[in-house]
Amino acid sequence: MGWSRTLFAGKLVRNRWPVVLLMIVLVSGVASWAVSPAGPPNPRQLTVAFLPGYESKVPENGGAFTRSLPADPVTLNPVVANDMLSFLVYKWIFDPLLDVDQDMKPVGVLAERWEISPDNKVTTFHLRKGVKWQDGKPFTADDVLFTYEACVDPTVDAINKRSSFEKVAKVEKMDDLTVKVTWKEPFAPGLLSWNLPIMPRHLYAYPKGKGQDFNRNPRNAEPVGTGPFRFSEWKRGERIVLKANADYFAGRPHLDQVTFKIIPQGQTQLAAYQTGQLDLTGLNADQWKQLQKDPGFLKGASVFEYYGRQILYIGWNMDGSNTFFGDKRVRQAMTYAMNRQGVVDKILDGHGATCSGFFYPGSWESNPDVKPYPYSPSKAAGLLDAAGWKDANGEGVRKKDGRPLAFELLIPSEQEQLQRFAEIFQQDLKRVGVDMTIRKLEWSVFLERTHRHQFQAYLSGWSLGDDPDPYGFLHSSQARLLDSGMGEGQNDVSYKNPEVDKLIEAEQKTMNREERQKALRRIHELVAEDQPHSYLFMGSQMVAVRNKFQNVRVSRSGYGLFMWYPSMIRWWVPKELQK
Repeated sequence: MGWSRTLFAGKLVRNRWPVVLLMIVLVSGVASWAVSPAGPPNPRQLTVAFLPGYESKVPENGGAFTRSLPADPVTLNPVVANDMLSFLVYKWIFDPLLDVDQDMKPVGVLAERWEISPDNKVTTFHLRKGVKWQDGKPFTADDVLFTYEACVDPTVDAINKRSSFEKVAKVEKMDDLTVKVTWKEPFAPGLLSWNLPIMPRHLYAYPKGKGQDFNRNPRNAEPVGTGPFRFSEWKRGERIVLKANADYFAGRPHLDQVTFKIIPQGQTQLAAYQTGQLDLTGLNADQWKQLQKDPGFLKGASVFEYYGRQILYIGWNMDGSNTFFGDKRVRQAMTYAMNRQGVVDKILDGHGATCSGFFYPGSWESNPDVKPYPYSPSKAAGLLDAAGWKDANGEGVRKKDGRPLAFELLIPSEQEQLQRFAEIFQQDLKRVGVDMTIRKLEWSVFLERTHRHQFQAYLSGWSLGDDPDPYGFLHSSQARLLDSGMGEGQNDVSYKNPEVDKLIEAEQKTMNREERQKALRRIHELVAEDQPHSYLFMGSQMVAVRNKFQNVRVSRSGYGLFMWYPSMIRWWVPKELQK
């Protein structure tokens, strides 16, 4: 899939479902390390607390795992979902044709294998035999075609999926277990576009042109998939419960049950972990300092630290509805004025790094010559003066044509840490004569407002995707429309740069990695100059997992504990430790 917005508690997150980076998601909390020129370090285990004697033991079935979510998911329909909270649940209910493994390499799931034609215009997927939906119906190519057709149907709310398939000429069923995808032209990100959860045609079929029936299908809250866990219960505001799928094609997961408990992040989450309500908790730097002195905690927990693929940013609305952010100098001034490194040093205790854009530092596509904007109130003031925003009367707020430089910043209310960040930036901006107010909105309302273009600026996060193609987020065709408030992509800020558009179109067409790299690095350079967003920072995540869980592994490519395949499917608990 592509890129995604997330909620952020410690972090938001994932690719090609542009969602706002919620640093919460995976689990929240930040830890140590600074990003080196070579990129983020490999993950490490801070406590070697796995119980001895189980490494060579045959995995046993049984046991349950409970983790938290800061709010209810928006939906459990993967096609219309565009937030990380929904993904964290439906990932275990639905399977895609392919996913990425621990090293970010493509791995077949519902597709046993695939072939790409010599001209790179045809991808043929060979589906697994004997796969069944969790209601016993057979999984076939018809389900793949149905899911694709729903994604490209303009009456379906698949706003973060459609851009993945714009280069598809046709999708054909060759037989019940073979699907052929023909591309209009070679499309480099095309294969990973099919890291898309497949949905059951027999439960979701709807009349042509009636996508609202699909969007509001009752099954969106009681889903049926082919995945390793079956939906069992959703008690809103309290919990979502999944049970092991005994008929899973790869063998049933070892855990009997996974529960998502709705609980705020931060200290409350840690308290719930310490009292046995949760099996996993995110840790911030202050918590980790204290817990290192607690022998009981260290004895019972495996603590992992790693950089996630999530970046925090502020989006500036450039659709013309305000007189501020259409001017590049104003956007640049906003970034110079905010002491992002100060937040990393003081709030994250040094456990993070400022960033220069939406490319993973040290990755093949990231431009090493593009550096994060430094903190410089003097540069910010100079740019604002040049743009005509001046404090001529010494009142403390800059004005132009009699209008003050005052705007509203939207933030998700579920994440207290985001408010701390915003309040610091509010004071930074005040020092250079900018009046920023903060408005907190519930997560689903926040998504609605940003998607419908009802904002001046918003603070959110971005989860980098499996492929670095930034089309859905930066191409002008993916911008929101001012008159309708809707658009096809995730370019909520209405960014438009003709050279960036051409470079995106070029990098999508070439299968030559060096040519793609050159285009993507130039995009990185141009976007850093334009500052359609203020790219703030990324942090590392610290996660504590009860050490009764065996075979717990962390991705080496920023996907943490859960974002890759098979991850939690292979976790297990020894019989004597099961409750």
